[in-house]
Amino acid sequence: MSGRAISASPERGATSFGGTVAVLVTAAVGLALGVASGSLWPTLGGLAGAVIAALGIRAIQFETNARRAVGSVALVSGAAAFAGVALAGDPVALLVGTAVVAAAVNAVVSFDATVERPAVSSVWRSATVLTLGAVLAVGLHLGMVGAFGQLLGVGVSGFSSTSALALLVVLQVQLFVFAELLHLVVPILDRWLPDERDVRAATVERFDFRAEDAPRAYWVAFVLQTGLALSSWGPRWFAAFLDLLSVLGRAIELVLTTGVLHLPLSVAILGLFGVLLARGVQALFVSWAGSDPPRAMAHAAGGFVTLGVAVLLALSPAGDALLAAAGPGWTATIHDVGLTAALAGAVATALFAVAAARRGLAVLVAPWVATESATGFAVAGGALFAAALVVAEGGGSALAALAGVAGALVVHDLGSNAVDLGVQVGREAETRTGEAAHAVGSLLVGAGAVALAGATAFVMGAVEFSVAAWRARLAVALLLVAVLCFVVLFEREE
Repeated sequence: MSGRAISASPERGATSFGGTVAVLVTAAVGLALGVASGSLWPTLGGLAGAVIAALGIRAIQFETNARRAVGSVALVSGAAAFAGVALAGDPVALLVGTAVVAAAVNAVVSFDATVERPAVSSVWRSATVLTLGAVLAVGLHLGMVGAFGQLLGVGVSGFSSTSALALLVVLQVQLFVFAELLHLVVPILDRWLPDERDVRAATVERFDFRAEDAPRAYWVAFVLQTGLALSSWGPRWFAAFLDLLSVLGRAIELVLTTGVLHLPLSVAILGLFGVLLARGVQALFVSWAGSDPPRAMAHAAGGFVTLGVAVLLALSPAGDALLAAAGPGWTATIHDVGLTAALAGAVATALFAVAAARRGLAVLVAPWVATESATGFAVAGGALFAAALVVAEGGGSALAALAGVAGALVVHDLGSNAVDLGVQVGREAETRTGEAAHAVGSLLVGAGAVALAGATAFVMGAVEFSVAAWRARLAVALLLVAVLCFVVLFEREE
């Protein structure tokens, strides 16, 4: 397969210059909001995760599985960064990261089904891998597997070690279990092994025996043996019976008590169970991977790599440092489920949240866009607007909040214009001059709106207000910005 990107109709995407400017404005406004809210480092983390995720979505569009795998790893790494920001409880950083990733994705790829499908496949496949890994990690951390094996071993040994009669009953059970498992496993081995290997002819046809072939008289005798083994006097009676057989009885007792027959049968039964388990895993993998397993593995590469990193962190000293940085709120949870399960579960939750929010955001912003190809820029503008409100509510700089609202409208305008040009003349057309003039005009209008709102707030600040008057001033200023930008946009549409 070639290394080119999956073809997409040029009218479905934004122009290169306009999309790039919109992304840069989104990042600059988001960084300013992060500084104003006092969360610079979380905001930088969210920005880095957004850029990595956008590049990953771009790489997933290529036709080679190697590029898809790299894109999947980048996408999941970006989701991991978002999970860290979300767990830190910083809404501004999370909203800024959402805005940047939405604008960046809308700028680098076309918004259509051919682009959306591979990205969604990477999200779901990586999330399922991480979920399964988290469940297994919890089981290992809590010792469930070892406890089950120990319980089974104690139950069998507790029954078989009571007497020679109990060992005889266990031996018969093992023979029947072995015979039944053999008939189940042989067809599987015949499909797995080369054609010249006929396991059925070598095993089943020579030892063709099933539990159902045993006569009724034997089952009556077996039930009687089991009842005697469970009674208080049955083992003594069987021991006396063996004594009557002299040397033969001592030999039978020696064979039963030393386990020379039980141990090989136990190993064989475990091996047959292992084949059945492997067959179950194979069936699950085939249903999960579909008709193209290499492509499925490439899309799930992010989940496998993240799971491996989580295991290494849990086993290395870096895990202790990460546990200390998590804070007391998460320390108890991590101790309960283990660091591997906590990391894998957090990233899987972030991926599932992305998948769930994908459609919801598209429906939410649909009334604000002329074409669905500009959905990402509309989401970016909405996220910046929400981040500005959070900054204002948190007591941040009012000027930064005003700049955030103006920046949100500018991003929406620049992105929509880039998509409109992509529809009219194509993504690769030379539109730099016109888009540069449009961008300068939009930025000047936004700056003018912020200056006007700031001047209004300064003048109104000279008048005596109650303690909560800044809320009213901010509401009036935001209204002025919205009205002014709406008027400008309406004039351009005309």
